[in-house]
Amino acid sequence: MERRRLPLTVRLVPLFAVFGLGAFLYRYLDDLARHRVGTFGMRLFEESTGVLTALVIVPIVVGVSRQVPWTRAGWPRAGLAHLGGALVFTLLHTTLMAATRAMLSPLTGMGPYDYGDMLWRYPMEASNDLFVYAVAAALAYYAGREDRMRKAELAAADLRAQLAQATLENLRLQLNPHFLFNALNAISSVMYEDVRRADAMLARLSEFLRTVLANEAQQVPLGDELDVERMYVDVMRARLEQALRFEVRVDPAARDAVVPFLVLQPLLENAIRHGMGGEREAIAITVDVARERETTVISVADDGVGLRNGTPRSGHGLANVESRLRALYDGGASFAIASAPQGGTRATVRFPYAAAGAG
Repeated sequence: MERRRLPLTVRLVPLFAVFGLGAFLYRYLDDLARHRVGTFGMRLFEESTGVLTALVIVPIVVGVSRQVPWTRAGWPRAGLAHLGGALVFTLLHTTLMAATRAMLSPLTGMGPYDYGDMLWRYPMEASNDLFVYAVAAALAYYAGREDRMRKAELAAADLRAQLAQATLENLRLQLNPHFLFNALNAISSVMYEDVRRADAMLARLSEFLRTVLANEAQQVPLGDELDVERMYVDVMRARLEQALRFEVRVDPAARDAVVPFLVLQPLLENAIRHGMGGEREAIAITVDVARERETTVISVADDGVGLRNGTPRSGHGLANVESRLRALYDGGASFAIASAPQGGTRATVRFPYAAAGAG
């Protein structure tokens, strides 16, 4: 959540106070140098009223700076606007000082206030007021530019988030038909051989799809992800029966992890599809979930035929996993597939650890 900033007028108060203090010291020390006594109260009164009346009308400076910002193409218009703004500022400031001092001086026991001939007072005060106006206008300009840059950064960040979300949604839309096509193809392969098995596969596939389509989250608790993947394995087991053995091992430190939804399904599908190639008639798949400090590590190992000639497998499902990890974690995740030491293949996914319910 962005920290709320104070209005520029409020942020100018300390600066104006410094101006007032400097002017007070200058005039009072000048009095001391000229051996004028008893002027402390009057000088403090004059400079404090000067600061307060300037703060009352400083929104004029801020308004002109925001309405007519300095740009390379629009500087003549901005220059004229600030010239007019400075003229209005000094006329109002001098008038307000005269009225305020005339009203407050008797109330403070200093008697009637003599501001002198206003015809000369206006040009006299103009030099100070123009300096104050220029400083305030410069600060307003830089504050406005900073605000615009911050808003642009927030808009860019929001756009990046929307783009990442759209990318994830698109990847998920790609994944669902891809899985469905492969699942229906698997069902059709047994339909004419064993209607009972085909019917069981359709029932489990229906349950799996209902669960997948009901969930719109990109990340889910590990337990939910494993439940969904067990449904998928049940679909495949209905076709393979005893030929498929499936085991899940979860490190207690990783039980509350949040994981990308359906990150395991393409890995399981890949293990089943490629691990049973050739004369291989059975396969055992083990899913290990662990936590290594601030990283969640998920591996899917099979004892199948392994990688042919050591060449990593490729395909739509695995490419989808890599793309989703990149979109979710912006380079903070990794995916690798290699031959397992004991034979078969191991696919490993790593991504930043986050606990379910955190934040």
